[in-house]
Amino acid sequence: MIKSMTGFGRGEASDEAVRYEVEVRGVNHRFLEIRFRLPQEIAHFEMDLRSHVARSVRRGRLDVTVDRAPTREPETVVTVNRDIVSRYLQAATELAREFQLPGALTLESALALPGAVRFEVRREAAEAEQETLHAALDRALESFDAARAAEGGRMEQDLRARLGAMEEDLRRIETSAAGAPQELTARLRKRLAELADAIPLDEMRLAQEAAYLAGRSDITEEIVRLRAHLRGARDLLAADGSPVGKSLDFLVQEMNRETNTIGSKSENLEISQVVLRLKSEVEKVREQIQNLE
Repeated sequence: MIKSMTGFGRGEASDEAVRYEVEVRGVNHRFLEIRFRLPQEIAHFEMDLRSHVARSVRRGRLDVTVDRAPTREPETVVTVNRDIVSRYLQAATELAREFQLPGALTLESALALPGAVRFEVRREAAEAEQETLHAALDRALESFDAARAAEGGRMEQDLRARLGAMEEDLRRIETSAAGAPQELTARLRKRLAELADAIPLDEMRLAQEAAYLAGRSDITEEIVRLRAHLRGARDLLAADGSPVGKSLDFLVQEMNRETNTIGSKSENLEISQVVLRLKSEVEKVREQIQNLE
């Protein structure tokens, strides 16, 4: 089943220390672009989360929002960087002596110095929190994927109907094109008769001119190629869920090319009218597939 790039998904997970809520929103885009909104405490998880999302989604612009609510304070280790504190004290002593400044660093002010104290979550607690975050993200991606598949199913029905209408129009063009040589001959005979009513026609020369004109307006190759592109589009729609948007986009460009060539080569009024319908359907298909993964 094909999938849309548009969708929304939400998931949550919790453990003894933290609760996560994750929302994923997606819209169409030529490539994969992922934007995160993360709490500062887990900003270092972004690369890991990016890789996690990229395994499930191939194309689209995704906004991933993560909310974190601790249920209890995690186990932490407090480390004092004695080297930094020593350097601060040395610099403060030299500054006071050089400029005759009063005052001294207290314990409270020393602990407040940038980089003097470092808080680290125990590795076991950090790994457990990452697993909980992955669980919430996986549930959000599952919900997002279900929404994309549902939208993709509706789009597939519409695309199949449009491809069917295009195939029917192509059969009409083929039927009309079958009588093109006879029509050209009759038209040429009538025109020559009007121009030179009293001059006898050279049937051999007339047949040669008719064959030449018929060759210039022959659309057999274009019909064959267009039919192959339509068949290829149906095959892609029946794919096993792998991304098909870019492949369909290429086929639609080729459909448009063949349709335009048929319209420019044929002088048959009925074919020209059908070509206009075909071009309209090709454009509608092109608009639809812009939202396919």
